[in-house]
Amino acid sequence: MSIYDQPAAPRKDDEQTDKRPAVKVAKSQESAATTPGEPAGKKSAWPRRKLLGALGLGAGVALAAGVGTEQLWQHGILGGLGQGPLVGNAQIGHLLRRAGFGALPEDLATYGPLGFNGAVDRLLNYQQVSDDAMENRLKALNLDLNKPIDQQRWWLLRMAWTQRPLLEKMTLFWHGVLTSSYRKVGGPKAYMRMIVQNQFFREHAFDTFDNILLGITSDPAMLVYLDLTKSRKHAPNENYARELMELFTLGLGHYTQQDVTAGAASLTGWHVVGSTTSSHYVAADHNTQMKQYLGHTGNLDYKDVVHILANHPAASWFICRKLFTFFAYENPSETDLQPLVDTYTKSNHNIGAVMRALLLSPQFSSPKAYHSRIKSPTEFVVGTYRALGRPGDGNELGRMTAGMGQTLFDPPNVAGWPGDKISSLWLNSGTWLARLNYIDLLLVGSRSANNASQALDLQGVVNANRIDSPEHFVDYFAAFLLDGNLSADRRTQLISYFTSQDKASSHEEITLSTGKGYPLNRVRGTLYLLMGLPEYQLN
Repeated sequence: MSIYDQPAAPRKDDEQTDKRPAVKVAKSQESAATTPGEPAGKKSAWPRRKLLGALGLGAGVALAAGVGTEQLWQHGILGGLGQGPLVGNAQIGHLLRRAGFGALPEDLATYGPLGFNGAVDRLLNYQQVSDDAMENRLKALNLDLNKPIDQQRWWLLRMAWTQRPLLEKMTLFWHGVLTSSYRKVGGPKAYMRMIVQNQFFREHAFDTFDNILLGITSDPAMLVYLDLTKSRKHAPNENYARELMELFTLGLGHYTQQDVTAGAASLTGWHVVGSTTSSHYVAADHNTQMKQYLGHTGNLDYKDVVHILANHPAASWFICRKLFTFFAYENPSETDLQPLVDTYTKSNHNIGAVMRALLLSPQFSSPKAYHSRIKSPTEFVVGTYRALGRPGDGNELGRMTAGMGQTLFDPPNVAGWPGDKISSLWLNSGTWLARLNYIDLLLVGSRSANNASQALDLQGVVNANRIDSPEHFVDYFAAFLLDGNLSADRRTQLISYFTSQDKASSHEEITLSTGKGYPLNRVRGTLYLLMGLPEYQLN
């Protein structure tokens, strides 16, 4: 039996980071029963809950219960696009959701004329697009980046304001694969290490896998998180060596306990001191004994370990599967992955080249990929914030993603978020309600002393886009929120809700460009219902 045929060494319980329960969201009676802006206790002719059911809430519940989107397509619950490849705005919208955080009308105007290949080029060649405006806006907030809550807001606003969406999406991908958490990074004085790591992911997002692995091996946050800084030449710590193979590069079944032991000895020498945001290599603390590691023998060091791993036959399949699952769809076949694996090898492990091959592949633009993944909390929160053009400082964003089950800079354990692998795990009854409540918050605003925010200026949206009818209102938002794919019956129901009158209607009105006014809560509620559709939960 060869070294590659031997079973992987089991992980010890005490070598795994703590698992914390997901945040539970309390159900709000008012939010569950009323339309945005509608007084609690009043019943309308079209109660929001009833209309949500008519518009497909059952599909949302099914998604929350883990029913696959493929079954929903088959039963006609979600509107399909036929069997051919995506085209036009649907293809660009799909690209900007998967390679970013959604498409605004101005995004469609920018990327659409480029054609799909040109749009992919713009996303990958991000250096050609200035992001100075975003950097200046963030700087003006004077956030304390040594505080986790400000770190989360800083990154979420980067995603919302950036002109380089794929760069931020790749940073999010690496954060979920090469994980670390502020909870184990050296204490409150060392929280800044998470920003250092985040910037490393951003700067090397499309680098070679080798360079990314070299960088994360010497990263201060990772050195503490997986105990490599505690490793000594005469007492190597095995935590990082094991996770580097199991969760970062190869997967189970491709290494043995002997490889864990030899890898740990080879990786000795890296340390971080105190609360500094830099690391240093101490040659005198490197184990210089001969080692046998994954079929290689010698006085191996961390560079050798990375070289061996990045060139291992399992590594290309491992990282290409991670990328494909995150950006396209789950459970890809070997046929799906083979072109990416070939690109990985031919490009000397260049992740940028692999991403280009992935985004331009027929699989990426296939009906199977379209709306095949549920948006992660970060994708949902950032995408909705962008879609509604929210003003303000994003103070609520970190709290919202946490309530939906994803706290940035704090993955549940070293394996990252389960939802990145199986996206249906992002939804349950609590997180589904949290999503609806978040839409409500952005539309209505909050008067809370701790989290005051303005209501969405719907009159401004109507005026800016010269919206002249309820039909135009529904079609305007459906065009970029749903790629224009809104079934005729749902469109009719939304328009009927927009135009219906009842005693619960607010005295405030939204005046369309024709001069005709409609109750604010009806207009606001129509947009709420549109964004509450199951299709909007899907990437």
